[in-house]
Amino acid sequence: MFIAVITIIMIITIMFLIDLFFPKFCLGCGYIGVYVCSSCFKKLELIKQDTCFYCKKPSLFGLTHPNCSKTHNIDGLLTIYHYNPLLKKIIKNIKYRLAVQVWQEFYKIIEPQVILKLGFYKRLSQDFVIQPIPLSKIKYNERGFNQASLISTFFQKFLHYSIGDLLIRKKEISAQAQIKNKKGRYFNVQGAFAIKPDRRGLIYQTPNIIVIDDVVTSGSTVKEAARVLKKAGIKKVYVLALAKG
Repeated sequence: MFIAVITIIMIITIMFLIDLFFPKFCLGCGYIGVYVCSSCFKKLELIKQDTCFYCKKPSLFGLTHPNCSKTHNIDGLLTIYHYNPLLKKIIKNIKYRLAVQVWQEFYKIIEPQVILKLGFYKRLSQDFVIQPIPLSKIKYNERGFNQASLISTFFQKFLHYSIGDLLIRKKEISAQAQIKNKKGRYFNVQGAFAIKPDRRGLIYQTPNIIVIDDVVTSGSTVKEAARVLKKAGIKKVYVLALAKG
């Protein structure tokens, strides 16, 4: 009992010291005390109308239309927020700060509408594996974490699917955000991914994949990931992202 009390006191003391010397600041406006304040959270714009990834026409939960799916690899794209300037600022700051704590806060304040959207996958199939977009070794060493992996853990709290690691980043590429035209982004990411050699045997045990990324803009990155997964034998590839630009 005494040891338990001492442990609790130590934890509280450590948390107090962390807050004292490394206080939380809202990543959107700088408000002290939280990473995403209630005012900024209200300014995030939920995507109310999902569309087909390819033809951009309205689609239930972002499922790819049958005609579009005949010649493309992504079977559906589900996104949560519009990539407005505020969310762009928050995501950029997350990449270089205490990202784990930020996603813990997001989990506590996420809207019921988001949970409802994510529940679509549970109704679609129980047989999914979550696959984060792999980060290059250079960027991983710079940040110490993979943003897509953290978002995968965040979504996993709602979906309860296992997180896989079928993909690896095969080569270093220029940052997609630095390339302004769609064609340039497409060629930049070509050949960037591959199936891990020691995971090839798991392909036929994994019929459905949900690829996770933070933001989908041109879609070149997730397209390339889906192409590699489909070529390897995955039957269905869906994409789930926090934001769509």
